[in-house]
Amino acid sequence: MRWAVQYESKSGVVGLCLFRAESLFEALEYLDAMRNHGHSQVFNLNQLEESSIDELYRLFPGVVSSGGQGVENGG
Repeated sequence: MRWAVQYESKSGVVGLCLFRAESLFEALEYLDAMRNHGHSQVFNLNQLEESSIDELYRLFPGVVSSGGQGVENGG
């Protein structure tokens, strides 16, 4: 399964992380790992059904429309 989550770094950059996890439990473990690596705010977890750009615009309109600033790919 593919997932997407918003995060805010200690410097205040808000971004979007895309990653794969086999279950919701594994996805939540990934979020814990993000928090342990300096992303104090990790929020708005969504399972991606289509994995399309249109879906990202629909689920994360504020982040995606910001011109891609802070977008990274976790897997």
